[in-house]
Formats: sequence, structure tokens, C-alpha cells
Amino acid sequence: MFKHIVAIGIIGTMFLSGCGVTVREEHNRPNRGYSHDYRRDYDYRLQNNERRIAEYRNSHRPDEVLVIEVRHNNMKRKLNEFKGNTKQEWDSFKREFNHDMKDLDKSLRGFKKRNGNRK
Repeated sequence: MFKHIVAIGIIGTMFLSGCGVTVREEHNRPNRGYSHDYRRDYDYRLQNNERRIAEYRNSHRPDEVLVIEVRHNNMKRKLNEFKGNTKQEWDSFKREFNHDMKDLDKSLRGFKKRNGNRK
């Protein structure tokens, strides 16, 4: 009877000590899936902006289109070059990138209004 209690105690201790190591390993590993989903979303939004910029290229204001296109290309480059290793780095980048994306969308909408809703 004593041997069974000791064996159960040893097995329980091994089980519980193994769980802590797994949790720490999971915690220190960068969360790749989190950033991958947002990158896919940003890529989709950037592709839509590329399409809109292509529609505006033949407008009466090519200088404004060029400025918007340069901003768009800089954002695309920034997204491709970002190599955040932690969730905090990614959250900070995401907050800044969202702000820039909203500014770019606002510029595109403003351009469309100033151009008289022409494509």
C-alpha cells in the first residue's frame, strides 16, 4: 500500500513539473499566427489601394496620385521588412500601421472627392 502511494506521488510530481516547462516554452515563443493573420489583412487592404491608385493614375492631378503612390509603396515596404519577435512589438507596429493606413485611405477618398467622383 505504501509503495502505491509513493508511486502515485512521484508520477503526480513528474506530471505537474512537466506542465510548467511546456507553458514557459509556449510563452517565450513568438506568436507567429497572430502576426500572420494581420499581415494577410494588410496585404488585402494594400492590394485594394493599389487598384484604386491605378484607377486614379490617368486623372488631371498626377502629382497628387504620385504622392499617394509613394506613401502606399513605403507602407508596403515597411510591412514586408518588419520582423517583430514579440506580441508587444507587433502590437506597437500594428497601431502605427493602422494609423498610417487610415491616413492613406483618407487621402484616397479626398482625392476622389476633389476629382469629382471620376474613376
